[in-house]
Amino acid sequence: MTHTLMDKRISQLKEAQLKFEQNSKISIPKIQRVPKFLRQNERFYKYCSPKIISFGPIHHNNKCLKEGEQYKLLWTSTFLEEYGKEINQDGNQACKLLLNKIEDNIEELKNMFTEDAIEGFNDNDLAWILFVDGCSLLHFMGNVDDQYPEGLNLKFDQLMYIWRDVSLLENQLPYQMLEIICNERGIDLNFLVNNYQGMGACKRYGMTMIPLKNPKPFHILDSSRLMYLTSDLGIDVEEQGQMETQSEGNEPNQTGENTTLNQEDDDDEEVLSCNWNTYKSIRDLKIIGIRVKPNKTDAWTWSNVSFKSKWLSGELRLPIFLFNDVTPYFFRNLIAYEMCPDVRYNYECCSFFTFMDSLVDNAEDVKELRLAGVFQNLLGSDEELAKLFNDLGDDLPTKMYCNNSYTDAVAYSRRYLLIKVQIEKHYTNKWKTWLAQAYNTHFNTPWAMIAFLAAMLALVLTFIQTWCAIYPK
Repeated sequence: MTHTLMDKRISQLKEAQLKFEQNSKISIPKIQRVPKFLRQNERFYKYCSPKIISFGPIHHNNKCLKEGEQYKLLWTSTFLEEYGKEINQDGNQACKLLLNKIEDNIEELKNMFTEDAIEGFNDNDLAWILFVDGCSLLHFMGNVDDQYPEGLNLKFDQLMYIWRDVSLLENQLPYQMLEIICNERGIDLNFLVNNYQGMGACKRYGMTMIPLKNPKPFHILDSSRLMYLTSDLGIDVEEQGQMETQSEGNEPNQTGENTTLNQEDDDDEEVLSCNWNTYKSIRDLKIIGIRVKPNKTDAWTWSNVSFKSKWLSGELRLPIFLFNDVTPYFFRNLIAYEMCPDVRYNYECCSFFTFMDSLVDNAEDVKELRLAGVFQNLLGSDEELAKLFNDLGDDLPTKMYCNNSYTDAVAYSRRYLLIKVQIEKHYTNKWKTWLAQAYNTHFNTPWAMIAFLAAMLALVLTFIQTWCAIYPK
């Protein structure tokens, strides 16, 4: 082997190491495509592709999205006219002012995308794409209204498709770039994001959003993720998870939630290392008297899960879900986002979906959760919703790294593992199981209870009558 060839190969190794070290120093995840191994899964990736509109460079030249390009130009024009009136300038001058802001920050904005996402675009073209897409997205979020789609020159079905496309991983724009435009116009980006998430409710009802103590989101999908993983108290779930992991003994939970998660004994720690579950679904839990109820506080926060074991029953508290046609897209894009190599989250969404998949096996389980008030199913039949969780379970990373059992890696989050440990301990307790089964078998209806009390009363009366006959005095 020649020295020149050897030097070239060594240079490749050093270049790869240098590139890896540079990427490791970046504290925020870059906007990127869905990981390749998920793109190769056609069943999964079809939920990650925009249907009407693109935002950002990844799908910019997609011929199937030409309709969306016309709407973006229209909305950008309207956005600039409004800005021009605010600064007493015409639309052309307003366009130059905002576009210059993007061009002045283009180097920093380019670093917020992966190389393959912006490949083939020069700085001027990329700045124009980000400018048009940013202005049009802000106009859409500020004027979206499911009760009045005509305000955006849309029909209702178009509005819903575009609303769904905004949350796709490959359709994201840097939050920092949107802030540049908003700061120049003096508008509140957080209000626009909340208005988008509420389908126009904030603007329609004049709602003022209370800012949560979250870290600043990286893009719109990240903002939606934080909304479901953060309690109303404003405590971030990742920070909360770290507090739980670091806590020892019976320290109180700082979120005010059920404290049983921090009151596990040494046996639980042993089970955590080999989490073999003998129950398979909600129906198995119902048989032994475990009832599912919706959360009373922070009802929509996914991490708010708790379990209480009682003598004759158990109580599993779960967050409330509203499932519709957008849900399969939203869930899969959250999974794809958390599986991106530079995302530093700890699979919080993936962990929760896996936990829910362990409770839902078929339509009967969905029915139980629906009747309990946990599920509100607008997606279609119970079979369709059960299939959603089963399909998600096949793609989740929390089931890929299992050495001992299929459910061993049910969650990277200690929260869900401890909940499953508590359920398993209750489920395998023979005394509680027998008592619950006897109670549910013989006293499962009010009439059964009345019949039992009547029989007991008759027995007591018979005993008294017999006693009086033997001892009449």
